[in-house]
Amino acid sequence: MSASIIRFDYQGQPVRFNAEGWLHATEIAARFGREPSMWLRQPDTVGYLAALARALGVEIKSSILEELSKINDLDSSKASTQAKLLRLSKATGLVKTKAGAPETGGGTWLHPKLAVAFARWLSQDFAVWCDLHIDDLLHGTQTPTKSAMQALDEAIAAMEADKAIASRCGMALARWKKSRKQHIKAVETATRRAQLLLGF
Repeated sequence: MSASIIRFDYQGQPVRFNAEGWLHATEIAARFGREPSMWLRQPDTVGYLAALARALGVEIKSSILEELSKINDLDSSKASTQAKLLRLSKATGLVKTKAGAPETGGGTWLHPKLAVAFARWLSQDFAVWCDLHIDDLLHGTQTPTKSAMQALDEAIAAMEADKAIASRCGMALARWKKSRKQHIKAVETATRRAQLLLGF
């Protein structure tokens, strides 16, 4: 896990990812009055982690695989079972913990492919927000410091600048006709994201 931590804001609160897209689950769960271990101790979560680990080709010890195959037979109301489920969650390699305070990067970190599933457990609105930002982070389409409003302002400014040039010059008009759809799409995309992120 990289030491580089990237911060986004969700409703004025920090949401941190590392450079590979791992979500700082401890920090975000606290804002919803929860702890990541609550989610990681659920049999459905552990089953999902095991399936995702298989799909991603993560190597898991055969003894752990055997235990994972029997999770549905466990009584999840028992403390010993919950401890076992938590241990199995971490054994998938998709959950990492780091000692220290959350402010300094300590806590539970989740693989990028788990971020949306975890976010759904916390809040549907946060799940949508998280999905958009994970995608942007992994594909490099939006920098973490650029807000949704900045992206919208930039898309509108680029469109208006090309439109102004187009009105003055025939060649620019031809270029405007070619780029018009791209600008409109960029403005529409930025508008939808701004609406999702800012709640309007």
